[in-house]
Amino acid sequence: MRKTKVKKPASVGAKVVRIIALVLAAVLVLGVAVNIVLNLNFTVTFHQIISDKVSDNIRIVELADLHNSEYGKGNSKLVAKIKALCPDLIFYAGDMMNYKNDDYSVLFNLSDQLSEIAPIYACYGNNELDQYLFEDKKFPDKLKEHHVNLLSNEAADVKVRNTVIQLIAVSDDVKQYDIETNNAKKFVDSLKPTSNCRICLTHYPELFLSKLQNKDIDIAFCGHAHGGHIRLPRIGGLYSNGEGFLPKLTAGVEEMDDGTQVVISRGLGNHNLIPRINNQPELVVTDICWY
Repeated sequence: MRKTKVKKPASVGAKVVRIIALVLAAVLVLGVAVNIVLNLNFTVTFHQIISDKVSDNIRIVELADLHNSEYGKGNSKLVAKIKALCPDLIFYAGDMMNYKNDDYSVLFNLSDQLSEIAPIYACYGNNELDQYLFEDKKFPDKLKEHHVNLLSNEAADVKVRNTVIQLIAVSDDVKQYDIETNNAKKFVDSLKPTSNCRICLTHYPELFLSKLQNKDIDIAFCGHAHGGHIRLPRIGGLYSNGEGFLPKLTAGVEEMDDGTQVVISRGLGNHNLIPRINNQPELVVTDICWY
């Protein structure tokens, strides 16, 4: 007579392990889905900085690292949100487009719309600068045609009602800063003391850990770090191109030892292999207040 092999019932411990594994898998899938949805939209982050060098409250909307991304057709959602925020100035903190891509339609269309809301001032990001140096010498002129005031290692006095701001822009990163032909160091060292609020627009926040320390800069607006790409709870960003692993300057407002308030945007897009995790794209709004 043939014996039938009887399966032993799974132990309670094995069942518990399976249930835990299924729950973890479901949580992982849900987390990935939520992260994808969040990355398809942007959040608005508000900061307030007090300064006795302004006589009016000034609202600045900062866009950084768009990398040709679009929110709604023709960036309609982005434009509508910025219009509702009623900014006095709009800053582009670099990498609004992509190197070796001569289709500027996303950037130019956005700029045409935003210029009807407030004046736009921009600095070079590494993508724009490389595009200008190696691909398209007319890029700055084209940007100007679309109402963007591009500053490169230079200063401009910007009047907002009764307040005059000295806006400076630094184009070079830490590695390029001291190279004489790039002009960044020479420009910054030539700045004379001013009683006006000095605002620095630069793509690279890591400059304030070394090269731009003690340069009499009141406030700075930066991007580049993409929020550290992957943001870890209670730790912050995991990696940035400028600082490497566990960077110090990836998001928010950081007050440096010399008193400079550095505003860092997590950016609005992505353009590398590292995904954005727990790091929703953001539009940054900074109110500089006199009281």
